[in-house]
Amino acid sequence: MKFKSFLMIASRRVAAVPSFTLEVKSDNAGTSGTNQFTIPTLGSEIYLYDYTTSDGQSGTGITGDTTITFASGAGTYEIYITGVFPRIYFNDGGDRLKLLRVLEWGDYGAGATDQSSAFYGCTNLTSIASDIGNINLTTVGYRMFRECGLSLLPSGLTLPNLTSGEEMFYINSLTGLPSGMILSNVTNASRMFRANSITSLPSTLTLASLTNGAEMFHSNSLTDLPVGVTLPLLSNGTSMFLSNTINTTRYSQLLVDLESGNANNSVSFGGGNSLYNATGETARNILTGGVRLWSITDGGLEV
Repeated sequence: MKFKSFLMIASRRVAAVPSFTLEVKSDNAGTSGTNQFTIPTLGSEIYLYDYTTSDGQSGTGITGDTTITFASGAGTYEIYITGVFPRIYFNDGGDRLKLLRVLEWGDYGAGATDQSSAFYGCTNLTSIASDIGNINLTTVGYRMFRECGLSLLPSGLTLPNLTSGEEMFYINSLTGLPSGMILSNVTNASRMFRANSITSLPSTLTLASLTNGAEMFHSNSLTDLPVGVTLPLLSNGTSMFLSNTINTTRYSQLLVDLESGNANNSVSFGGGNSLYNATGETARNILTGGVRLWSITDGGLEV
């Protein structure tokens, strides 16, 4: 009985250790066998990690890629990773289609603020865990979740330090963004949310530092914008809202804000199918004429 109690206590202690936990389906298409999964790493990063699996496999002191063979055969398994693991690196290859979920982040990404191409191409990745402390420290998210299957982001994912979000969530199934997401430090958000199903944006969003917003919301379903989105530094807005239809009052106000608050000239800006009213027309004419020479594409004057 004492031995059994000791095992129960030890099991609880092991379970309490935070781990980077993945759910994988080994017989999905990939570069490893149907009863295997390869953990992909990036050669320029420093790793020193251990892993265990839900069917009892384990490895210690690993410094790079490793292939796990599941003794139980093909199936769905959990992998628990602890130690130094700065970045997973699928980069649209390897066993990207075998990853189903990130169940816990643990110490993933500690001290590694560049997460470029980490989960790129993980089409079957449908959800990520909510313990996103290290993820919120990301500064470079280039293609981090490009072409994944995410329809929802954790409510605490606000990315306050992000400066480069180029293609970060390009081609997912997002319908909205977390309510506290401001993105005040993002400078490059080219194609960041392109090809999703976003219908509304959080009221906190400002994009105060954004310079490159080309195709940022291309192919979504936005009808309104937060009042804080005035785009004072935008220098490239090519196709920014293509395929969206911002309501006439809000789009017209955005044109007014751009005319009065953005000093850049010769900017390309795409307002999608949005129409503007007489006030918006005045601002738009100033932007496209004289020395401003903006190139603006939208739905035209409301009649």
